[in-house]
Amino acid sequence: MTSKVTTEVLDKGTKQPKTILQIPQKQKTKIYYNKKAESEFFVDNSALAGFTGERILYMSVRELIENSLDSCEINHILPVIQLSLKLLDPLNDLWTISCKDNGIGIPSEKVPVAVCSFLTSGKYVEKQQRGLFGVGLKMIAAFSTKDTDHPLKVWSKSEEESEYYFDLRTDIGTNKPITLFKKSVKNDESQIEGESGFKVEAILRAKLSPVTKNKIYDYSSQTSIVNPYAIFIFETDEGKVTFKRRTQIMPNPSREVLPHPSDMDLKTLKKAIMNFMNQKTTLQGILSNSFQKMSNDKAKDIINRAGLSVKPADQYDEHELIKVVNICKHTKFQSPNTDHLSPIGEKILTVGMTSEYSIIQNKETTTSGSQTHLSAKILKPSLTAYSSRICVVNNRPTIVECGIAYGGDIHSFELYRYANKIPLLYDEGSDVAREVISEVGINKMGISKKEVKEQFSNVETKSDRTVEYLPIHIFFHICSTKIPYKTAGKESIASEGDLKKYMKSCLSDLYRKVSAQIRRELKIKEDENKLRLYKHYIPFIVDAISESIKIDSKKLSKAFQNLAEKYVGGELSNIAKKILPNSNQKRIESGNKKNSVNSDKGDDNNLSKFDTRTNVSVLKHSNKTKPAKINIPRKITKK
Repeated sequence: MTSKVTTEVLDKGTKQPKTILQIPQKQKTKIYYNKKAESEFFVDNSALAGFTGERILYMSVRELIENSLDSCEINHILPVIQLSLKLLDPLNDLWTISCKDNGIGIPSEKVPVAVCSFLTSGKYVEKQQRGLFGVGLKMIAAFSTKDTDHPLKVWSKSEEESEYYFDLRTDIGTNKPITLFKKSVKNDESQIEGESGFKVEAILRAKLSPVTKNKIYDYSSQTSIVNPYAIFIFETDEGKVTFKRRTQIMPNPSREVLPHPSDMDLKTLKKAIMNFMNQKTTLQGILSNSFQKMSNDKAKDIINRAGLSVKPADQYDEHELIKVVNICKHTKFQSPNTDHLSPIGEKILTVGMTSEYSIIQNKETTTSGSQTHLSAKILKPSLTAYSSRICVVNNRPTIVECGIAYGGDIHSFELYRYANKIPLLYDEGSDVAREVISEVGINKMGISKKEVKEQFSNVETKSDRTVEYLPIHIFFHICSTKIPYKTAGKESIASEGDLKKYMKSCLSDLYRKVSAQIRRELKIKEDENKLRLYKHYIPFIVDAISESIKIDSKKLSKAFQNLAEKYVGGELSNIAKKILPNSNQKRIESGNKKNSVNSDKGDDNNLSKFDTRTNVSVLKHSNKTKPAKINIPRKITKK
């Protein structure tokens, strides 16, 4: 950088200042390296955990419900979860949030660390589970400490010990818990009714916009759809809603699984060696015992191809271990196991789809102003269908489940996205499920865009996608030990590997299953529109006939209406042939000519009884026409 500076230079014969250019010398700076505590890092970068702005309360509700469900499903306990969200101080935007469950609880000596210390969790294993980072409850504790002077209140009761109560805060600078108070709870002060359970109560500073409030309500109702075996009690200042248990069937709990060798890296291999440090185990034994689909012969072959000598596993250096990793990357293994995953299943998802809970906000006007009350509404569709696929994404087994609920109480299109039984409500436009909906055409049902838009033209939608005109709910659920999320906020799933291919396959399968019902309902709506049109013009026709001839208008009108209903209902599909027998002469056979004439006379008598004129026959004019010419095939003529 150069700059102009003015300096006084004494030249010969002058004392005037002179402007010159000078280049300053570069100043040497030192970089100081500091260590930041994990809690301070996550508080400063709260967007990594999804706790941003208006989403603080939404993420708090989500994390507490997920932890409660995981705690219950570990021991196959039917969940009973009570969640409360109430405004404490409107001026300072303080909210009280509490959650109680009947899960396994936390041992008292582990409660402070498990609640307040970041990156300390029992979820850091290769296992399908709702939580991913194990920081949800810690973020609630840290935000409560950062923005308020209220402690975090915790009640915990496990099967091994009685109930304990804690007042906790987080030391954000050191990532250590601060236990303000601890006591053993007596029976008369107990907050947990069953043999075990957990309750947490926190005070947070946050703003709740109408959009975020609706997202919280949607999350609660959508969680009840894929967890119909749970009881949810959700309470706010606007009221209390209970999502009842609709089934006693629970999915099998997920289990921890060994990593797949094709996804091996140097860190994973060194960690496997450290696990057997106290045992004198060879590298061959470690490979066969630490990775799935790795037999002793396969491990021996990999070590031989890497050119390594036989010695204790802890004596190999990184240069030798990376050879094993590279060999595994280029070796073909069997597909990973899927029995350790815990999908929703057809029975459970069908129960959830056939009784969808939805929170309704009812506004009532009183003398003190308008008040909002919450109530639960159950949507029951007329048809449901289920399909699933098993695939491998990033060398991890993945199960794709898809469900469709159509008709009944459903009046509009809705897309529901789930990952490991967690509803995803934000970033729908960038999710792989939205891409699948766009790319799988409605023609899989055997219907066209024109038919759908004609029959459902009154549907309010801004989209041009035909499927969004139908009264249909589409559910996508993806379960895996590692969901390919697009962002750390865990709100949208990326299209990795063959994931989109299998999701499209599931949706196409479901479209074919529900196609017959949808075509049938479209035909019914079309017939209703036709009948409505006919009944609209029948009075004009009757009036026109009554003016020219003497006829009983009431009987004629009733006859026309009955005739229209039978025609639309398919009972008189050949009515045109009966009234006008010459309209399709090619199909008349010589043997049935006599019967055809008799049927015409019968129709003549039926229609003429409403006419008051004598000697008038409706079909006299048609009987005077020439008989139909019968085309006889050549072969018959030769014979």
